[in-house]
Amino acid sequence: MATEAGARPGRRRLLLGSVLGCVLPWMPARASSLPGHGHWVSAWSDQGVHRVGLLQRAAEGWRVAASIEVPTRAHGLTVLPDDSVIAVARRPGDWLLRWWPAPGGREIRAPRWRWAPAGRQFNGHAVLHPDGRHLLLTATDTEADDGLGRGLLMLMRLDRLEPVAEAPTLGRDPHQLRVVPEANSLRLWVANGGIASRPESGRARLIDAPMDASVALFALQGAGSTLPEAPERRWTLDDPWMSLRHLAWHAPSATLGIAMQAEHPQPTERRAAPVLSLLDTRALSTGRADATRLRVVRAEADLAGYGGDIAATAAGFSVSSPKTGRIAHWQADGQWLDSQSLAQGCALESAADGQQLQAAGERLTLDKAGALEALPVQPDNHWQRWPRPR
Repeated sequence: MATEAGARPGRRRLLLGSVLGCVLPWMPARASSLPGHGHWVSAWSDQGVHRVGLLQRAAEGWRVAASIEVPTRAHGLTVLPDDSVIAVARRPGDWLLRWWPAPGGREIRAPRWRWAPAGRQFNGHAVLHPDGRHLLLTATDTEADDGLGRGLLMLMRLDRLEPVAEAPTLGRDPHQLRVVPEANSLRLWVANGGIASRPESGRARLIDAPMDASVALFALQGAGSTLPEAPERRWTLDDPWMSLRHLAWHAPSATLGIAMQAEHPQPTERRAAPVLSLLDTRALSTGRADATRLRVVRAEADLAGYGGDIAATAAGFSVSSPKTGRIAHWQADGQWLDSQSLAQGCALESAADGQQLQAAGERLTLDKAGALEALPVQPDNHWQRWPRPR
């Protein structure tokens, strides 16, 4: 069962329910294209302590408005309509948190926790089911017959954080997932990272095991009590060493963007590998040939074959590469635009209309206009605006 705040889960000695209402003034903000003030939810580590929290952009600069300690590094974050936040442990993950941030310092509701079921690990990301009553998250069956882990789509009741259904993703190491409403259907896209691992070796890739990466498409029903038995379609790349990790949806062009990370054995091949592939989903209904493949696009910047995060923008897509400190930008059709420099830049977030892209790096945040502002912490892989736009 979910563990309420104030309890001491048997697998951790942390007091997990504590919420900090601390306010940390920071350096004054320079001119920025961001309108007014606002909050971003993110995860970070400070002196060995892992936290999920709210970063507030105020008149005097950025500050930590609220935070909660978590057992290990968090990864994906989802802001729900009631302003609560779902945080999922970095893979191989064993916890999930639903937290109600309180920027004013007064706790709204006690946080709720879920430990991963036996034989399962969480893979870092979750999304809200369109019915508003369930979560969809990626997981791995660690007891699969081949010993390499079987990718799963997991359905969980939101009110109880209780798993109710599973379906295979037909690939290993499923990572980010994204719901895209269509005219007469609901599509769920899942990025199968493809990396084989074993529970005893943690995140380490098994060198002698083949990759099994793909993008899987599920057709969802409006009611979330069940899942399809399997994806209705999958897409793969010719290069078997590419791990497909993160997803963004460019609505004007109906294009799915996939951020990739290279796993080639040879360092030179790995560094030269692309980080972005595209799928024009309009081809699915027209029967065009490009509906059968992902299209890889190239960059005119050194990205070290590592796409850390992806965001859809008004122009197309942006992908971060923390290994080279670059934020790269493409049009939706894959045409190269430009790149920006941000040390260890990884977390990306843009407004619903694709405007106001905001990137976070080494205690700095950068917008598309090039304005830098200092941060009190270094956000981890992802961040999101809080609360959700009404």
